[in-house]
Amino acid sequence: MDDRPDSSTTILLAEYAALRSEAERRATVQWNVFALQIASAGAIVSLAIASATNVALLLVVPLVSYMLGNRYILHDFHLKLIRRYVRDSLSSRLAGHLQWESWRDRALEPAVARRRWFTATGWNAMHPTWLAFAGVAALALLGALVAGVFLWIARAPAWYAITGFGLGWLVGAAATVRLHLTFDRARDDHAGETTRP
Repeated sequence: MDDRPDSSTTILLAEYAALRSEAERRATVQWNVFALQIASAGAIVSLAIASATNVALLLVVPLVSYMLGNRYILHDFHLKLIRRYVRDSLSSRLAGHLQWESWRDRALEPAVARRRWFTATGWNAMHPTWLAFAGVAALALLGALVAGVFLWIARAPAWYAITGFGLGWLVGAAATVRLHLTFDRARDDHAGETTRP
């Protein structure tokens, strides 16, 4: 008797290997985006606090955080899609032999149900990823506002400088709020990931 898998099984296993490779690539890119966010925010803040005249540079942090945060969430979304596809479609076509995704979901159900604030599954405003993107942006906005008010009290700048700073601050605040809402949606998707559609 021939123990070799048939051609459809071989094709499905090749698809699984390609999906695992894609998931690994996306996870690596996601980590690189996270590291880039930390590095860029640190560099911008360092330049901004080096001199009182550079305070307006803090307004760049929310925009960079918005762009990189959305890239991070995009990769997270695609990683979830890959996991769902393997669990719901590919595994059943391989007679349920791919067990990692369904086992992972069952193992995480109690942790996701609890979702405490200071846990890895507690995807909320205290989660390190949220803090690295939306939290850093909010702190930069707060720092820019405090420094701007202090500098204006000490020496009133021209009206166009105040207007430009105010518009930049509002754009940064809008980007930060939008990023926070995007992370909230990602959290909701993350919470529902262990339940089958």
